[in-house]
Amino acid sequence: METERGKQEKAMEEENTANKKEVEKKKRSRVKQVLADITKQVDFWFGDANLHKDRFLREQIEKSRDGYVDISLLVSFNKMKKLTTDEKLIARALKSSAVVELDLEGTRVRRKKPLGERPKDEDDRTVYVELLPKNVNHSWIERVFGKCGNVVYVSIPHYKSTGDPKGFAFVEFETKEQAAKAIEFLNNPPEEAPRKPGVFPKTVKNKPIPALGAADLEVSTEEEKETGDTKDGSLLKAKRKHKKKHKERHKMGEEVIPLRVLSKSEWMDLKKEYLALQKASMASLKKTISQIKSESEMEIDHGVTNKSGMKNEKANGEARCPQEKAQAPGPQFVSGVIVKILGPEPLPGRKVVKDTLAAISDVVYVDLLEGDTECHVRFKSPEGAHAVMSAQADIRKKHSWELEILSGDHEQRYWQKILVDRQAKLNQPREKKRGTEKLITKAEKIRLEKTQQASMHIRFSEYE
Repeated sequence: METERGKQEKAMEEENTANKKEVEKKKRSRVKQVLADITKQVDFWFGDANLHKDRFLREQIEKSRDGYVDISLLVSFNKMKKLTTDEKLIARALKSSAVVELDLEGTRVRRKKPLGERPKDEDDRTVYVELLPKNVNHSWIERVFGKCGNVVYVSIPHYKSTGDPKGFAFVEFETKEQAAKAIEFLNNPPEEAPRKPGVFPKTVKNKPIPALGAADLEVSTEEEKETGDTKDGSLLKAKRKHKKKHKERHKMGEEVIPLRVLSKSEWMDLKKEYLALQKASMASLKKTISQIKSESEMEIDHGVTNKSGMKNEKANGEARCPQEKAQAPGPQFVSGVIVKILGPEPLPGRKVVKDTLAAISDVVYVDLLEGDTECHVRFKSPEGAHAVMSAQADIRKKHSWELEILSGDHEQRYWQKILVDRQAKLNQPREKKRGTEKLITKAEKIRLEKTQQASMHIRFSEYE
């Protein structure tokens, strides 16, 4: 019995030792991977392709007498934060770098070779790519385009307001030949893609640019007329060649991704064409706005009657008292409509809070700052606020929120805060709009006015 027990204990010890070794091996492998990722990231930051474009890092290097930059600066970058915040681990990783070197203390880093002049063939080595997936990132582009050569730089423009990718990118290769190869092998736009390449923003602050849609439509229809009626042999040959290329890729077992890829120089020509079209459209829009404005002024001056035989009362009223622009009244005090919400953690966001409570009662406004554990919600009526309080048990169960209707001094103070915040907002200097944005805002304002006029009720007197 003792011998068997001894054997079992020995087997368990061996198993534990093997497990420990396996864990250590995995840990070493993870550390090895992190070290490699750190080296790769820093080599990219200090590489020629990035430094010629990264003004901030270049300025930090130029500020230093000996070209060294503190490792603590690299730790402040978001991409490094995702890898590590340990400065010693970064220093350890950079010992094997071919691009940078450490100082004697191991706290600062610099390039091994000084940065030369910006290469003149940069645009020739760069391709423009569009029709990218919504969740595209640098790794995806490097993986796809890395099949054609060494990718040295990737630029993915994002919208400032949302942070979403714009759907296109620029990929810089080491040589012109690699860029040409990417254009040849990765240019596979789908059948339903627009005929004309070049994705450019068709909005300014999420508002469509007027007159451009029609112009684009005219261009595409003209192209269809030119190409649709005269499908000559060369076009059919090109299609056959395109299909053949697809088949070849499938034979090779390659992933065929529906992208449109063209040289940066071709993209720049398209951009010039687009800007010229935009300029012409804006000039036309400006002329139209001026005509509408002058017509409106004439109506005000002469009191032109409308189709129903009635005078335009709104126009005459504005002519009589142009300075009487009444300021919209602020929210009026109503007792029992403010509900205070407290959460154990930062609240999820204004939209989530509003959607949750709007399912029970009409919400007027959610006063919440990002990261706060407390917020105030204003309802249309006291009944609405009480309806939400009645559903407090379900809300607490789902979100762990504590709800309370404000009353007394707390309610008075909060209503004072509403009025102070509103006044501060009204006193803020307005952002000056210029150029295209100003023109589009004017056009949008006129469009809304015309819509309101069209939907206005015409009232007749009892004698008509």
